[in-house]
Amino acid sequence: MKIIVMDLDGVICDSSHRAHLVPPEDKRHCNEAWHPFVAECVNDAPINAGLTMLNALLCNFPVFIITSRQENFSQQTGQWLEGRVCGRQAPEIIYRSNDDHRPPAEFKRHAVRDLKAQGYEILFAIDDDPQIVEMYHHEKIATFQPVTRCSSVVLTP
Repeated sequence: MKIIVMDLDGVICDSSHRAHLVPPEDKRHCNEAWHPFVAECVNDAPINAGLTMLNALLCNFPVFIITSRQENFSQQTGQWLEGRVCGRQAPEIIYRSNDDHRPPAEFKRHAVRDLKAQGYEILFAIDDDPQIVEMYHHEKIATFQPVTRCSSVVLTP
């Protein structure tokens, strides 16, 4: 089955209002340090271009959102998406497990390899993080990179 992969923060959700909650560099490897940042996701403004693209794509293809948000924030994420997604089907969302401390690119590499192993053909991916875009290129997945950025990407060296 052909699918499209998208990111959430910085592509569909504007996280700029929570930039002050990005953990200090020496704590960014720890999921718990991200909880205050991610918990504020319910107050994100939509990135209209990303949301429009998601809805247009959902009319023709299954979309998998692969997010570095931990799975314990799935309810807040679902609330945010509710009423904003209007395709024939809702996107599948793959969350980082609560005890997964890998860098985002490694987490997403594992997720796309799992999808491929399940028989999915990834037509392309959309992500704002240059390190993740580079990972997709190594995985031979075509990418689109919006000019918008998640606050955590902007602040990460």
